[in-house]
Amino acid sequence: MPSITNTFAPLLLLLLLPLLPATLAYTGDMTYYSPSIGLGSCGYHSGDNDDVVALSHEMMGRSANPNANPRCGTKIGIWNPYTKKHHQATIVDTCGACKKFDIDVSEGLFKRIAPNGDGR
Repeated sequence: MPSITNTFAPLLLLLLLPLLPATLAYTGDMTYYSPSIGLGSCGYHSGDNDDVVALSHEMMGRSANPNANPRCGTKIGIWNPYTKKHHQATIVDTCGACKKFDIDVSEGLFKRIAPNGDGR
């Protein structure tokens, strides 16, 4: 993963994963990265302003072929409790540095979710 330059916490994630029986909510930190530097673990090309997200290894799970991971292409909802705004992002990558419920988003999405650059 490229260098992580900013984080935002806490963040409520509403994961809409097809393998899970119901919509689940998680709280974790959010960082941003540059998905435009290459293919993500799902095999997608993404831009720095695209609404895309990378999940932790624990949330992505293990797959013999990462490009065929069933979470790839799934949408998640991201809720910022401070701005009271909801955003949607597509899972395109795995975040190697993320803890279980943390996410890594494109820089453009990060700016839309945390417009003041709130972070730690």
